[in-house]
Amino acid sequence: MTFKRFMIVSALAGITTFNYGQKLETTNAAVAYKPLKANPMWIQGDKDGSSKKKLMEAKSEIDKAFEKYSASNVLKPKDEAKMFYYRGLIYWDYLMVSAMDPNMHAELEKNEATYDEASFGSLKKVMELDSRGLYKPDVKKRMQMMRGMSLQGGVAMFQQEKYEEAFQAFVSAEKMLDVIGEKDSLAIYNAALAAERLENHDDAIAYFKKSAEIGYKTDLSYQSLISNTNKKNGGPSDEAFKYIQEGKKLYPNNLGLIIEEFNYYLSKGDTEKAQASLASAIEKEPNNPVFHFNIGATFDELTAKKRKEGMHEEAGVFSKKAIEGYKKAIELKSDFSDAYFNLGIFYYNESIELNSMASDIKDQTLEAKSLAMAKEYLNDAIPYLEKAHELQPKDVNTLKVLKSIYFNLEKDAEYKVVEEKLKALGQ
Repeated sequence: MTFKRFMIVSALAGITTFNYGQKLETTNAAVAYKPLKANPMWIQGDKDGSSKKKLMEAKSEIDKAFEKYSASNVLKPKDEAKMFYYRGLIYWDYLMVSAMDPNMHAELEKNEATYDEASFGSLKKVMELDSRGLYKPDVKKRMQMMRGMSLQGGVAMFQQEKYEEAFQAFVSAEKMLDVIGEKDSLAIYNAALAAERLENHDDAIAYFKKSAEIGYKTDLSYQSLISNTNKKNGGPSDEAFKYIQEGKKLYPNNLGLIIEEFNYYLSKGDTEKAQASLASAIEKEPNNPVFHFNIGATFDELTAKKRKEGMHEEAGVFSKKAIEGYKKAIELKSDFSDAYFNLGIFYYNESIELNSMASDIKDQTLEAKSLAMAKEYLNDAIPYLEKAHELQPKDVNTLKVLKSIYFNLEKDAEYKVVEEKLKALGQ
């Protein structure tokens, strides 16, 4: 009986010692980290490396505490919250030091998930465990402050076209707000944009999807999600079509989504559904000039694409649709300068294509017909470009195209007038 009582007391003593060890090592870590905790920006002033030495001492102690905790956690909730609090802060600083130290950076990249768990994961755990509110206010304050700095840094990097650094900064900003249970819509969307600029389609898809799910710039997020999915798959895909359908449930009249649906059906050879997609959209907004302009621009691009691929029959069908779209936009809005300009340029480009095609035609009759049509298109371009110039008299591009057309059609008087106008504009 006595022996049994002795064994029980010994076991309890062991647990108490183990518990004390974990608490002691956490305390040691807290003591070593104390001067760094008081100055969150200590890294910028650590010229002699003494602060880094303190950090490594604190890390060593908190690693011992966490190792024992992982083996057999006997800590009370308040002590558990304290351990995770210091582990999170210490590893947070360790991440920043590693990012700036070339010798440590390789280790950081190799074990990114581990360090994320130790820093962000630990601080997130504090928010769950700290029922007494001893550490949560400080965690929240720090995360909000660092999130702001990371977001600003990401924007600066993005503006300097350092998209990889911008992406990492935005991802970090998102993780910081996630620690305190908040969604950082701005960081998520910006991370998606940076990934897109890097042509990192997988990350762009992941972050645009997140953005759509939390309702931030949802229509644009869906359009970009679809675009990146198509790029990843080398063209319109079933995966992208799923996002098209999701987006259209929310935004049935969104032109971008309708055009993506049109392109998908077209890629599948289902021209009936492709045409029906546009027709249904036109029915909903028959008098929207911008809508018709964008339809014209879409078929304009498709015409150029098919010409490049040598599929001139299909290009001819799209050409008519482009002209219809632009003309309808002008009919609905008589001062729509972009529509006049685009239609004029479209005729001009088609003229160049027809001239190029004529040189490959062996039949003289067909060749002459193609050249005549090319000249007709040049003449068709003139009134639209002249109207575009009337509406935007200082637009140099319009004048340059008109100059080229007048030269090719041997309209000498008109050519000289445009030449003088370009000189007056410094061209």
